[in-house]
Amino acid sequence: MSEEPRHIYWLQMINGFGPTAKSFVVIFECRHPTVADIERQLLQHGVVSGCRLDTVDDGKGGRLIRNRSGFLFGVAGLGSAQPYHKPCWEPAE
Repeated sequence: MSEEPRHIYWLQMINGFGPTAKSFVVIFECRHPTVADIERQLLQHGVVSGCRLDTVDDGKGGRLIRNRSGFLFGVAGLGSAQPYHKPCWEPAE
């Protein structure tokens, strides 16, 4: 990860249309400090890029980050976005 501050969000995404649409959740990390900044990015550029975090319960109320993968989404697939309130951490290498 780069040295710039990163922010973690809970995204509810929608795949498909109408009665066959399915929703799924992504824990998403990006450089945008607020949901309003994500909204501005979507309005201006149509997409937001960052990382999808694969996490597991750490048994202490937080989440251990096991993997990051590039993730890009647009307004068409986004159902909702909110700050992620559980602490996320990575083990020291």
